[in-house]
Amino acid sequence: MSFTNHIKLPWRTSWQVSGELRETLFWPCQSPPARAILLMIPGNPGLADFYIDFCTSIHTEFNSLDIICVSHLGHTRFSDNRGLVYRNQKTHSLDEQVENMVCVFDKVCEEYKGKKVFLCAHSVGCYFAQQICEQREERVQRVFSLFPAIESIGLTPRGRQLWFMFQPGVRHTVAAVVDMIRWIFPIRVIHKMANLSQNLNADNSHLVVDKMLHGSCVNSVLSMAADEIRKIGTLNEDFYKQWGHKFVMYYGRNDNWVPIECFKKMKRVNMGGKVVLCENNISHAFVTSQSEEMALVMTEMLKDELHCELG
Repeated sequence: MSFTNHIKLPWRTSWQVSGELRETLFWPCQSPPARAILLMIPGNPGLADFYIDFCTSIHTEFNSLDIICVSHLGHTRFSDNRGLVYRNQKTHSLDEQVENMVCVFDKVCEEYKGKKVFLCAHSVGCYFAQQICEQREERVQRVFSLFPAIESIGLTPRGRQLWFMFQPGVRHTVAAVVDMIRWIFPIRVIHKMANLSQNLNADNSHLVVDKMLHGSCVNSVLSMAADEIRKIGTLNEDFYKQWGHKFVMYYGRNDNWVPIECFKKMKRVNMGGKVVLCENNISHAFVTSQSEEMALVMTEMLKDELHCELG
């Protein structure tokens, strides 16, 4: 038996892409060589670890599928390939994040020449996938957009509730308070406080504390959110009329980031693609507690597109 068979998936590495070091998770296919690759693009806050259960559940259903998931730049602290903690102190704009994600996609295509390349994106990650498809439409086989936050985010119920958190003075204050908390309290106390959260399970709350609860990371997360509100405006209807056939789009019924009106509009605009309304009561933030449920849905959608050819 190969040594790699004893290593629990996903494999964890750091990946140099266009001058930026990216935290990267990798699920190699069970029966090499891979016949297709799925690139998972997170939403905001953009921590790849949130998607481990989701991607693992999908990976077990296909023998010839590789999966890659990358964290957003500057949103997390992680160990580089030497085991040293990497601290990206730069605050990247939404455009810079998208530009580097396009470079990630290019590297994946270069590595998997002749293979099918699928994108799976969540929330604002669907905006990233849209931008990739706009620039590289001939290389994208299919895009699976889950709860796509791709229009007028600032006008949504959650956008209106949280917009003040994204303002420069507020987010810098929040980041400073986070650093102060880490300086004052022992890490075990911070973990206990985080465990009181009703929105995260114990594993995810520990991930947030260890990898994201740092002033620079918090500022990056909130700064990108501010950019989303400023730059993601009206739906690019012309794009979806032309390229919508490449998209499978999954909307929630009670989504405060992507209201039901967005589903109805996309259903009218994207006549060539598949636009689906959730029937399983899965929430926008499925990674916090419903990863397996969403993975079952995603697996079926992927099988429909592949006609089980990766079985």
